[in-house]
Amino acid sequence: MNRLLLFFFGSICFRAQGGFSERFLNLCNVKGVKLYALREKGGVLYAETSLASFRKIRRCASRSGMRVRIERKQGLPFVYAHFARRTGLFIGIALACFLLFFYTRSVWYIEIQGNESISGEQIKTVLLQNGVYEGVLKKNINHNTLTYALYEALPDISWLNIGVDGSRLTVNVREAVQKPQNKDQAQYCNIVAAKDGVVDKITVYEGEKTVDEGYGVRQGQLLVSGIIYHEQVKKNTFHRARAEVYAYTHAEKSIRIAKTYQKTEYTGNTRRCKVLRLFRLRIPLYIFSDDYQNKEVSVVEHALTIKGKCLPIAIDSYEIKETETAEQTADRKSAEALARAQKAAFEKAFAPDTKILKVKKTVREEKECYIFRYEYSLYENIAKTAALDLQNKKSEKEK
Repeated sequence: MNRLLLFFFGSICFRAQGGFSERFLNLCNVKGVKLYALREKGGVLYAETSLASFRKIRRCASRSGMRVRIERKQGLPFVYAHFARRTGLFIGIALACFLLFFYTRSVWYIEIQGNESISGEQIKTVLLQNGVYEGVLKKNINHNTLTYALYEALPDISWLNIGVDGSRLTVNVREAVQKPQNKDQAQYCNIVAAKDGVVDKITVYEGEKTVDEGYGVRQGQLLVSGIIYHEQVKKNTFHRARAEVYAYTHAEKSIRIAKTYQKTEYTGNTRRCKVLRLFRLRIPLYIFSDDYQNKEVSVVEHALTIKGKCLPIAIDSYEIKETETAEQTADRKSAEALARAQKAAFEKAFAPDTKILKVKKTVREEKECYIFRYEYSLYENIAKTAALDLQNKKSEKEK
């Protein structure tokens, strides 16, 4: 306790030599001066006393012929005197304590776990609509209201749990398993034609085929039946039909390209800047003004992380490109180049095993546009599953 009091009120370590040491100690005792860690070495007294008592020691020393020298000063008053003129340091300490207090009372990181088909952005949008965002105070989070809002907005969630650990809010979700409406329909099916064509090859893995090679079929026509009739037992059995049906098919694509159109181009003027994101405060680290009328902005976030956990401190790098919109006139050659890009996107939608046998192109020029028409001769698998309607089958059997 004495050491604690000496630290708070200050203490001075001194040495005294010469004169009469016994008289000096007696005078200190009479004056009420308390000495700590008193010791003698080579005729020199060493001791420690409080800051208030040291003012009385001078008089005791002069009456006893002792010479007093200060060895060191220690304690809180001397620390304060040393830093008294450094006001910025105290302001920084106070600000750091405030930010630490504010940080621990707020949520600065939202983590979504367990979602698969539901995106994290959908969940965060619902949280934002209910007042939960990065920087919200923990006391403002109503768990019951938030849970109900998530169930209401996202019916595919079968279970969820919201927890707050430190400055992290975690939303654990479980999605409902999508079950077929009719178990029999999911188990038994036919193979029908996905589009019109001429059948070239049929490979049946399960089921009974109803058409042969060389037949022309229409979209939706039955190709392989999942119902097999057994003559011996006079009974139908139901199956999940599986087959590959390759046929020659036809496809068309018309592309209209206007003779005059608006085209956006980069002017070559680019500005790069950084923004410090501290909690919800955004501090620009640049001095120029953004005066581009038309622009394209891209941003890269560099968040501060500790052991894989993101902190609410980041530097966002922005790249601002100036753009301009000009009216372009397309001749037949440039129009065909634009149409070729749309044609490639159309072909990309074909099934991976589809073969393009032939493409016939026709071009028609009108007053305001060019019309490119592409006719495809394809070789592809047109097999498509179609669920069996067992209810109707049973009704027909009863009749």
